Amino acid sequence: MTPKWPPQGGLIYLTMATFLVAAILLRNKKQQTLGHGVWFAGFVAAVVSVAYRWVQTKHWYPPMQNLFEFFLCMAAALWPLSLLSKKQTGLDTRFQDALLGVLILFPAGFVFKEGIRQLPPALQSHLFVPHVGSYVAAYIVLARAAFMALPMLWAAPSRVRQLDAASRQTAAMGFVLLTLGLLLGSLWGKICWGHYWQWDPKEMWSLATWFVYGAYFHYRLKNGVRNPRVLSILLLLGLLFIILTLTWINISSMFKGVHSYA
Repeated sequence: MTPKWPPQGGLIYLTMATFLVAAILLRNKKQQTLGHGVWFAGFVAAVVSVAYRWVQTKHWYPPMQNLFEFFLCMAAALWPLSLLSKKQTGLDTRFQDALLGVLILFPAGFVFKEGIRQLPPALQSHLFVPHVGSYVAAYIVLARAAFMALPMLWAAPSRVRQLDAASRQTAAMGFVLLTLGLLLGSLWGKICWGHYWQWDPKEMWSLATWFVYGAYFHYRLKNGVRNPRVLSILLLLGLLFIILTLTWINISSMFKGVHSYA
């Protein structure tokens, strides 16, 4: 792993450091106000990082072509989604979200190359932004749902109901976005390649991820909160599928398909 420094790398490391400091402060009840300010500063740094990349690429579309850019955009989306979630669920997850931001930016800072490439003809479509943007938002929201559900593995029954309600509402939002991304991708495939479905490895794993979350909602509808650990495990399994779809399926030479350019 080779660190990247000036200037894109510097922005990434600044954002990571700010998120980490925010998490430390937010963990302390006496430092909540300062922690929230630093958390917001991390969001600003993440947005500046995305904006810098956008200027660098000289493309009309937002920087979401490859995994390096995808992770930058995910980090920039964290703060507003965290704020929205707090208003909807009443659960304060700023500490977990700040830590999640550090984890999300690690691949961009240490793993993926930041070289700029021209957009392939297949990606030059008005569906590019809504399709990829749906997945950026979906993956962030669903990762947050998994982080919310994780304490359900050991939390007391009185705490479980609050965690379940918050993680369910968050997962529902992510599932809608995931479904939208899948449908838009299918439509885009029809326009580009003449078929709605190519049996491409990334398509198959995206569909498998969708089925995992479908199983979560089916199980919860049938059983309620009687087995909270199962609900937590299903959301964590969904996150694992997301991670595999984003990394192993994209990187490994074992999985070649029409999405290999991503």
